[in-house]
Amino acid sequence: MTDLTAHGIEVTLPSGWEGRVFRRPSAGEVSAFADDGPPAPEGETTHAVLHVSTIALPPGLGDFASGAVDKLGPDDALIVLFEYGPASIDQPLFKAEGLPKVLAEGDFSPNVLQRAIRGQAGVQRFFHDSGRTFCLYVVLGSFANRRRLVPAVNEVLATLTIDQLDATGEPTMGSTTTAPPTTGAPTTAAPTTTGPTTTIPDSGGSTP
Repeated sequence: MTDLTAHGIEVTLPSGWEGRVFRRPSAGEVSAFADDGPPAPEGETTHAVLHVSTIALPPGLGDFASGAVDKLGPDDALIVLFEYGPASIDQPLFKAEGLPKVLAEGDFSPNVLQRAIRGQAGVQRFFHDSGRTFCLYVVLGSFANRRRLVPAVNEVLATLTIDQLDATGEPTMGSTTTAPPTTGAPTTAAPTTTGPTTTIPDSGGSTP
């Protein structure tokens, strides 16, 4: 098992999974890690992103793991946890409280994907936890294999925790990181994001 901890997010990955917790640099901020991606445009803020999957995550991933989803095989799954800014806390979309720890087979649909790929299925859950707002986005490589894949996803979600952040953006619980704070944890293929996601993805049907 592998423990990933950074930016107030912690998860334990079973054998066969890999991932990364990171934050792209803000405008004018210099990151010690090129894999954190280019700085966000002026005026935009960046927050924590978690990518974990049963596949080797390639570099250059989008915030919602575009660039990896199309590489999922029928036995694979991918989990994204994307954090929005503090201003989102009062938006109705994030009214659900607490990180979803258990997903059901019936939660997944081929119509809930950032980009529709034949045979795949996904689920999106918007929520607030520890004073922070997130989207949990999970993709199954095969809708037909959901009976086997969903329990594997739930095994990972059961270990996922979110800490409250202080005014400096550090976890208030004093979590120990397993890698420098800008990346959070080692991965065999450290992905980056291609650009900031400041808009909230459609919570219903598929988007291109």
